[in-house]
Amino acid sequence: MSTHRRGPLVAALVFALALPSTGRAEGPIAPAAAPSAAPAPPPVASPTAAASLGPDEVLLRNGGFVRGTIVEVVPDTRVVILVDGSGERREIPWDQVAEVERDKHAPTVAQPTPPPTVAPAEVSTEGRGRPRVHLELTRDRPVTLFEIDSEIVASGYNASMYGMKFRSVCAAPCDAVVDGSRGQEFFLGTGEGAIWTASRKFTLAEREGPLDIRVKPGSRALRIIGAVVLGIGIGASIGGGVLAVPKSTRTPGLILLAVGVPGLLAGIPMIIFARTRYELGARDTTDEP
Repeated sequence: MSTHRRGPLVAALVFALALPSTGRAEGPIAPAAAPSAAPAPPPVASPTAAASLGPDEVLLRNGGFVRGTIVEVVPDTRVVILVDGSGERREIPWDQVAEVERDKHAPTVAQPTPPPTVAPAEVSTEGRGRPRVHLELTRDRPVTLFEIDSEIVASGYNASMYGMKFRSVCAAPCDAVVDGSRGQEFFLGTGEGAIWTASRKFTLAEREGPLDIRVKPGSRALRIIGAVVLGIGIGASIGGGVLAVPKSTRTPGLILLAVGVPGLLAGIPMIIFARTRYELGARDTTDEP
């Protein structure tokens, strides 16, 4: 093909390539939008990190302090502490230490609240073993009715011990229903403060209905005098008996016996008569409204 024919052909080809495509024009492809990043949650303290906080603190002389867990204290030498956060083992010379405070930052543990104490319900139903007690006094003295909860007896080599747990039920004139249906024992006491005169023990298991207890209050003064006289009598009798055996001390021994024996004979009855005494009897309610 000649050169002058190829020229129009090449020009037509270039013109055809320059025309827009007959297909639907496509716009430029927009880049895909990046997904929006979710907000980062607030940092949460690690339980392990929180647990690593030591309860101890070392105050320094320069006004600073180091908190952590003290692992060694050598007075006049050093204090070794594991520092919070880093866990660094730090040795502090003693001359830089102002004060060592152990467990200063220890967590406080709430003590359990004890359950509320419930007072026993007052006995109000009369019946067998639950009489309505009235204390009638022969003279004006403070008299109290006591219930015995338990008794303890312990003995050992040349010694014995007796103990009693009791509680007050009512004070004269009482006039209350007393529950003795369990067969427990009671006693009456006269006095106030540290010195009391007690009665013999008794039970109410077989009693019912109105019950009068006629009480003769004990004498505190007579009991004190009786205890003193009895003590002197016991000491003088023992000492006199020992001294009366040898001939050289027989005379002083007989003198002590002459004092001690009457002391025994007088002290024992004084203590017996000083105790509180009583009489139990059914209460006469025929004249009551």
